[in-house]
Amino acid sequence: MKENNPILLKKIDKNPPFSVPENYFEDFALEMDKKIAAPKTIQFKKIKSWMYAAAIFTGLVVFGGTYYIHLQNEKNTTYAENYESYVLSQVDESSMMDYYLANENK
Repeated sequence: MKENNPILLKKIDKNPPFSVPENYFEDFALEMDKKIAAPKTIQFKKIKSWMYAAAIFTGLVVFGGTYYIHLQNEKNTTYAENYESYVLSQVDESSMMDYYLANENK
């Protein structure tokens, strides 16, 4: 087998391609301790005013919708109670007794 482009080891540089700073490994533990012990600063993101407006608008819509549904349910319950009271007021006592006694015998 014939090689077209032989690599000549003599052309390769003998020096290492990467280097480490002086005293890197000796100072490594100290540097890590400094970085760990450094006080952490908390950075707050500034929220734009339109975001506040959107949050308030959303809250009002949700609260308003919930309150409206609650009022509608109360109104329907009140109408149902009023209707039941009206119907019961139209039936005399003897008819109610006959109805209950007839259902009791069955």
